[in-house]
Amino acid sequence: MIARAHTLEGTAVVLDVETEEALRSAVGAATMLGPDRARALLSLSDEQLGHLFKVGIAQVIDLAGTITFGIAAAATRDRKPTAGKKRAVGVVADPERQVQAERRMLVAGGKLLPAAQTWVGLGMTRQALSKAVASGRIFTVDVGAAQYYPAFYLAGDIDRKTLGKVTQCLGGLPGWSKWQFFTTPKASLGNVTPLVALSRGKVDEVERAATAFAER
Repeated sequence: MIARAHTLEGTAVVLDVETEEALRSAVGAATMLGPDRARALLSLSDEQLGHLFKVGIAQVIDLAGTITFGIAAAATRDRKPTAGKKRAVGVVADPERQVQAERRMLVAGGKLLPAAQTWVGLGMTRQALSKAVASGRIFTVDVGAAQYYPAFYLAGDIDRKTLGKVTQCLGGLPGWSKWQFFTTPKASLGNVTPLVALSRGKVDEVERAATAFAER
């Protein structure tokens, strides 16, 4: 297992890759609390915060295990899984793991941002950002248990109102479907992404493409 050394307040801490990714996700989730609640957590001592955090994780793990194994037991009572089924589970798990890894790379690369960074970058309040999401002008995507916002909403080469209007054209599609629309080149737009097309002023064309994409 690959390990990395990180220094925190002068103390070297060696973390394996999986642990580091888990901590990054936890920190990302903490940004959703808002500044006041985050400061409340920081007011706790390291010992208190660490203990409470571990207790919380243990409770979540126990709950997830109870639900998962309870359902599995009911579905497979007096029955053993065949080798073929075991192989099928492995085949499904690998693509899912790859997808999650690719999404974490988007976060690491700054293409997806936590809520606090987004509302600060947009010069709005947390409440205003929530209203923008509720109205369909901005969308979010889930990476693991954390929620992120596309960084292209902060780009200066695209009018934000126009970008919000195009997002609304996508209707109630899942966040990752909307991400796919904005970041995938389209023949109808001259083989460029809708984001590039918007930066070139092709607003009407992109709106038509968004409407057609939502109606597929």
